[in-house]
Amino acid sequence: MEKIYSEHASACEFRKVSKEKVDFLLAFSKSLSVVSFKNFRFEATLN
Repeated sequence: MEKIYSEHASACEFRKVSKEKVDFLLAFSKSLSVVSFKNFRFEATLN
């Protein structure tokens, strides 16, 4: 079996994310509504 892993995998760094940014993204994803109708796709942000 071929070796499929990257040699530079250890060069990856994780970044710290603020709690406010995580809360904003969660709230946005909860308010996003996607409706499909025939060949159309409508995206709306609900308040």
